[in-house]
Formats: sequence, structure tokens, C-alpha cells
Amino acid sequence: MDSYSILSHSQILQKIDRIAFQIVEDTINDDEVYLVGIANKGYVLAEYLKANIEKITPKTIHLIELKFDKKNSIECLDNNISLNIPKNQIVVLVDDVLNTGETLMHASFVILKHEVKRMRTVVLIDRRHRLFPIKADYAGLTLSTTLENHIEVEFENDKFSAVLN
Repeated sequence: MDSYSILSHSQILQKIDRIAFQIVEDTINDDEVYLVGIANKGYVLAEYLKANIEKITPKTIHLIELKFDKKNSIECLDNNISLNIPKNQIVVLVDDVLNTGETLMHASFVILKHEVKRMRTVVLIDRRHRLFPIKADYAGLTLSTTLENHIEVEFENDKFSAVLN
């Protein structure tokens, strides 16, 4: 199967920068924001968002990694995953690719157990193949693909890429 580059390193950096500005605008009246990155690549994306947000605002940005088996994300519903998020906080849930919505939906369940004030979702690429009722509040790129396609995002050695297989 052929691979096609859909985002270059510089394009991904631009997307991260734009999303960081959107988060700052959306949380303009809040002093603290909790970025929760879904392991592994969602967390890496959240790290870069945190660095960019801190360049443009003095607000406190907390970074948390949410780990669970993405292939069995329903475990989030049974499992007592606890994150260090105080009540009434602003939370931004971050992942690399939104496909069916299953991973974001189950991760949202974990976050909402913490009685947050507001939750937003960020993805670098939104594929628009929803099976679950969740959306990306901030997306770097929205892309219509076939169900057979696979998108791979890489954050290796400070060389970012997004490829469609």
C-alpha cells in the first residue's frame, strides 16, 4: 500500500502553534489549565502544546499523562484511574488522531469523574469516522479518509510527520 505524507514537520509545528493560541483564547479568564495527554503520542503532543502555551501566557499549565490500553479502552469504565486534577478545573484532553472516537470517549469518562469545570478535546488529525458521540474542539487537520486507511503520526527525534497509509 502506498504512503502519502499529509503533514510535514513544519506544518505540524504550525498546527500546534495555532491550537495553543486557540486554547489560550478559550481559557482567557482562567489562571490554570490541565492538559491531559493520552499515552503515548497524545502526551507528546500535549508536551509541545504546553511549551507553546507557556510562551504566550503566564497562566499555569499542568501536564498529566493518561495511560490505558487503547485497544481495550473500555477498561476506563471499570477501572479506577485517578488523575491529579482538583475539582472545578479546566481540562484539555489531547490525542494525536481522532478516528471512531472510542479512545477520546472513554478517556473523557475518566476526566469527568474528577468534577471538572470544563473539558475540551484536541487532536492533531480528525478523521471524521465517528462511532461515538464526541468531537474535537480543536483539530490541526480534518481529513476525510476511507475506513481502510491508517494515519500514523510520528514525533521521533524532533522530526514530526503524519502519513496516510
